[in-house]
Amino acid sequence: MSNLNGGNRINPLYSFASLAEAIKHPVQTVQRLFNWDVEEVGLFTMKQNIVEVDGQRQNHGPVPQVTHITNNEYVPVSGYKAIVRSGGIPGDEILHVAPNSYQIISNAQFEDVVADYLKQGCEYVRHGTFNNGRQIYVQLKCPGMLKPFLIGGTDAVDALMTIVSSHNGTLAYKNLLNMGRLFCNNQLAILSRMPGASFVIKHTKSATKRIEDVQAQISAMGKLARQAVESFELLNATPISRWENEQFFADLFGMKKEIRISTINGKEVPSPEPVYSGKALNMLEALHEAYSHELQRDLGNTAWRLLNSVTYYVDHSPHIRESRREKGYHMTGNGATIKYRAYTRLLTQAQSNGHSQGWEPSGLIQ
Repeated sequence: MSNLNGGNRINPLYSFASLAEAIKHPVQTVQRLFNWDVEEVGLFTMKQNIVEVDGQRQNHGPVPQVTHITNNEYVPVSGYKAIVRSGGIPGDEILHVAPNSYQIISNAQFEDVVADYLKQGCEYVRHGTFNNGRQIYVQLKCPGMLKPFLIGGTDAVDALMTIVSSHNGTLAYKNLLNMGRLFCNNQLAILSRMPGASFVIKHTKSATKRIEDVQAQISAMGKLARQAVESFELLNATPISRWENEQFFADLFGMKKEIRISTINGKEVPSPEPVYSGKALNMLEALHEAYSHELQRDLGNTAWRLLNSVTYYVDHSPHIRESRREKGYHMTGNGATIKYRAYTRLLTQAQSNGHSQGWEPSGLIQ
């Protein structure tokens, strides 16, 4: 054998044993986050059984005299395919039925992109799935994006990059900036139209080009995070009276007061004045509880507190079924849209009210 390791010969028995062990437990160069993946399989349907009875052809019903019965046969469905789980538990579960033109992004491809960020100094925070694997995500902390920042000098917020994708066509691959309060894990996804803030998976790119793309993405997210902090400071400096909260919540969730009909002693009786529905009243109660929660009490009566009451309601309130959050309601679904809509409405109100309480803009959001 050749002389290796500074002249020390390798014991062939030890080497072969180590190689065999390595084959059993291969070393991975990319951190795998999921123990399953997806694959495309063909779709089939059962061909209709045709029964011939006394020369008359019928599809079903009693068959007194059968002269011929065709065998059941599975035939391919033209133009469509199934996206199924591959490996893990449970396997072979259909996640989506899509046209043949649909391009999947596998978990392995998704993990390869995450690895590009980790190589640039980003740190893994968490990952997970929604709707039994139909949506996947990972959250990272990246250098230079934003250090933990105190809104108003007291309320700590941090920035996370959230990479999301789906296997059922409900969510295109994208990167989101999630701004979160450190001590209660409320998160607000900030959408970006900034140059360089989008990223497309292309494995045909060279390694150098992919690194450049990742660095541009981190830089763009950093600028967006600093803009978000500026806007949070403005919200924190904008007073909003408590009596305005109900109307804000009602407008945000589309609640309307109307004449309601109640049944009293068997008779239908209209309400003397327009009122909210019972469902709306329950939602308003939950939102007021979120506003008065101990995590928000020290924030004062401001637009910042009002925003955090909405994010807390969507992320944590028992009024929203946990099964909805398991399907991504709060991070990628309608709940995330509601949080962002609350943010943009409050920011517009704060900007139209002028600057207050000594807040001075840096120019990032002007």
